[in-house]
Amino acid sequence: MNWLNFLGRKGPQMAALLLALACTWAHAQLSVIVVRHGQTDWNREGRIQGGTDNPLNATGREQASNLARLLSDTRIDAIYTSSHQRARQTAAVLEGRAPIAAMDELRERFFGKFEGANDKDAAIVADWNKRRFTWDDNMEGGETLASQSQRAEAALRQIRERHKDGGTVVIVGHGGINPLLVSHLLGLAPQEGARAINQGNDEIYRIELPKAGPPQIWKLIARDRLAEL
Repeated sequence: MNWLNFLGRKGPQMAALLLALACTWAHAQLSVIVVRHGQTDWNREGRIQGGTDNPLNATGREQASNLARLLSDTRIDAIYTSSHQRARQTAAVLEGRAPIAAMDELRERFFGKFEGANDKDAAIVADWNKRRFTWDDNMEGGETLASQSQRAEAALRQIRERHKDGGTVVIVGHGGINPLLVSHLLGLAPQEGARAINQGNDEIYRIELPKAGPPQIWKLIARDRLAEL
């Protein structure tokens, strides 16, 4: 068929289609669902877990199952998870919904000598609380907050590069890396976000990143937590 004749006959329909596509592209946005892994025994015991690679416990597996139910009606284009097993086990409940990729950049920060300490080690925990938000403190054999923030930013660059045309991605991370991810997505200072954001093991954030306009964030409130409204 001669394309000029085709466009001559279909001009109005084609114009409407191109306008609709232009509007879609202009407003295409990336939705980032940020999930913290389910509970581990160290979470339950209040231990500093950091880079120690612990699995989910029974409560954590139940939380992961709840995650699958809460996102059952959500279209997901890709899932990115920390390479720690507690995150991979949480992400596994979404297997079959979208491709799952483990990223070392999303791993939790290693806290050196502080790993495994809890309230029974009051002096150690007090020292950890005093130092953990210091930008360049490597926690005596661990990783600095600056390094962790750079990893978070690098992970987001890779993810956003892979999803230039928008869509919905899930990131399964940790209590330390997730506030940094959210900070970078919202344009907050990483140290501010690291201090202020405290995501529970069963909490879900959704950040919308439109091509035009500021980012927006929502927290998913389950029915049994309506008091948080």
